[in-house]
Amino acid sequence: MTIPRMCLRTLVTLCCLVLLAACGGKKTLYPPQRIPPASWMNTPEDVRVFPQDMNVYAGIIGRDKLLMGAAEQRRRDTEFNRLFFAPWDMVSTSVRRADVVSVFRRPRGYKADGSVWTHGEWNQMEANAHLSDFPSQRKQAIVLRAADLRELPTHEPRFAKPTPDSRVDPFDYFQYSLLPPGTPLFVAHATADGLWFYVECAVASGWVYACDIAPVDADFKRAYKTGAYAALVRDNVRLADTLAGVGAIFPTTSGENSRSLRILYPVRGAGGMARIDEIVLGDEDAALKPLPFTAGNAARVGNAMMSQHYGWGGMFGNRDCSALIRDILAPFGIWLPRNSSAQARRGIVHPLGGMSVKEKEHAVLTRGTPFASLVGMKGHIMLYVGKYKGRAAVFHNVWGLRVVEGSDDNARFVIGRAVVTSLTPGMELGNLYRDVTLADRVGTLTNLTDNAY
Repeated sequence: MTIPRMCLRTLVTLCCLVLLAACGGKKTLYPPQRIPPASWMNTPEDVRVFPQDMNVYAGIIGRDKLLMGAAEQRRRDTEFNRLFFAPWDMVSTSVRRADVVSVFRRPRGYKADGSVWTHGEWNQMEANAHLSDFPSQRKQAIVLRAADLRELPTHEPRFAKPTPDSRVDPFDYFQYSLLPPGTPLFVAHATADGLWFYVECAVASGWVYACDIAPVDADFKRAYKTGAYAALVRDNVRLADTLAGVGAIFPTTSGENSRSLRILYPVRGAGGMARIDEIVLGDEDAALKPLPFTAGNAARVGNAMMSQHYGWGGMFGNRDCSALIRDILAPFGIWLPRNSSAQARRGIVHPLGGMSVKEKEHAVLTRGTPFASLVGMKGHIMLYVGKYKGRAAVFHNVWGLRVVEGSDDNARFVIGRAVVTSLTPGMELGNLYRDVTLADRVGTLTNLTDNAY
């Protein structure tokens, strides 16, 4: 029997409301932690030579050194807030149906149990997605607890190869990003079973699990957009039944001189709708945004993420390279796109292609601003933190270095965590692939501020 389109929409809406009302249980989280490296992680010489404490680099240039003028920072913070809340101003999706459909066409990769994804399984997901009706919704919502943004509406991963332990190879290619609690969303579509929504946020679009979000109404939006916002400056801050960390932004009703901040955050209310709850956080947890962009403040936020494990697209609640860069700059009201290539274009770009490694490092040292310049290459992004013993030091969450192991010339010397290194980590390795360092692949230096103040 064919279900009429209007009836299907009504059915999906009812299913979603029932589901959302039942989403009160806790979700298992794998929050970022500063823990010793796992047995399968390696430590290049750089990590022993370069201090793994951002305060050292801030001290070299002066902890109170302003990295951006107050007027420019206010302008950047205003832009940040506009982009952050932009999904609540949307009246229709900006995503084409053809683009959503295209990812369902051909099964790729392996599932968690090592079996190959089949046409039948992808056809089932496509049928549940009911994309002939896309877009079926025009609603605003908010993230209640850290939400995986997925390429397809499933918790099942897609690995490029059989992966017995995903922590040793954390690359689920269905994983787009991890959205912090408090992220505004535009909801464009729902699956037939009501378990997944296709959403847009300020940095990306994809599928989120229904229990991780809640719809908002006009009263909620008016109350939530206070005009004053706070940023978390450490990870694992408890908010009701969830955790939030660096990169999360919430409204505040506190004044500028408060030693503590009254934070507003979303929880699920009656009928599955979002409602506002409050918590008072001390200055060790949160700061009024924009936090003055000084070397000392940047070091403080960076140290909160030092040594944390790598997680592609936010797997296990961990960060990849671009998430680390985006999150470290969020408390300062500096908006960055989600992926590394877009981040490398977000500022005053100095092309470094065609230079020798020595010339590239000289350019970073002479043109870069510690804590306010990005060093980019294809697939990776790093934060320049200053000069240390004559070398350029960068902070980045890096998976590994390409090495040769027997007949395999595409193996990895796994670092797997956030570290400070030079631009040439691994030079001591005898099996480094053709002696190709990160610096050989570096293509851009991007200054986030023009220093005109």
